[in-house]
Amino acid sequence: MKFLISNDDGVYAPGLLALYQALSTIGDVVVVAPNSEQSGYASALSVTTPLHTHELPSGFIAVNGSPADCIYLALHELYRHTRFDYVITGINSGANLGQDVMFSGTFGAALTAQLFGVPAIATSLVGGGAKRGGQEQVSDYQLAANEIVKLLAETSLLDACKNLPYHVLNVNIPDVNHADEIKGRKITSLGHRQVARPVHHVIDPRGRDAYWLSLRKCKHELPEKTEDMPSSAIQLTDDQAVAAGYISLSPVRLHHTPAAALDSLSALAL
Repeated sequence: MKFLISNDDGVYAPGLLALYQALSTIGDVVVVAPNSEQSGYASALSVTTPLHTHELPSGFIAVNGSPADCIYLALHELYRHTRFDYVITGINSGANLGQDVMFSGTFGAALTAQLFGVPAIATSLVGGGAKRGGQEQVSDYQLAANEIVKLLAETSLLDACKNLPYHVLNVNIPDVNHADEIKGRKITSLGHRQVARPVHHVIDPRGRDAYWLSLRKCKHELPEKTEDMPSSAIQLTDDQAVAAGYISLSPVRLHHTPAAALDSLSALAL
C-alpha cells in the first residue's frame, strides 16, 4: 500500500513522525507537511502567494503553506504520477471532536484528498500527549500510531473507506498511558458542545488589546444507561466515546445537501 501523510502541527511534529514510522511497517509512506504549525487553517488554499518546497534529510517534504496546500500540491504536482491508496493525516496534537473538524487543518487536509477521490483518514490524539508536567511524550504518539496501524491491519476499515466517496473518517485516540487502557473502538457521530470561553481578552506588554481565540469546550456528559439497555445499544458521540476510553471513529460526509432541507426550502415562495 502507498500512503501520503500530512498534518497541521508541522513537519517536525512528533505525531507526524510516529505515524510515519508505524505506517512504514505496512506500506510505503510519503510525507508532505507544512514547514510550521498551521493549526486552525481548515481546508484553506494559498491562491495569492506561491508555494516553495524543501526536502529534509529524512526525505520529508516541507511546504510553506497550509495542510490542504500540502495535499493539493502532492497529488497534482510533486507525486502526480503516484497513485496513493490512502491519505492519512495527523497524528494531531489534541482532539478534533465535534464541530472542531470545521476548523482543523488535519481534517482539512484529509478533506482535500477526498475531493480528488483519494480515501482519507484524519487522526488525532486527545490531550496531545501533554501529560507528566505538560511535556509531550513521544511514547504517547507511538502508542496512538500503533493503534492506528492495528485499526488498519486488523479490520476492514480501509476497504470500507474506499466504498464511501466524499467521506472522511475522523479518528480520535484517547489519551492513556498504556494500550491496554483502551476499551475498544466505537463508531460515533460528531458531538456538539458549547465553547466554554470563545475569546480571551488580554492586554499585551505595550498596553494594546489582544485576543486569543479558543475552542475549549464545556464539560461533556456520558449518556445514561438503563438496566435493560446493553452497552452496545448506546449511541455515543465522539467526545463521549473518548471520555469513556474508546477510540472514536466518525464518518463525516462532505458535499451533502439533505433531501429534507431541499423539500423544505423548495416549498417556500421565493
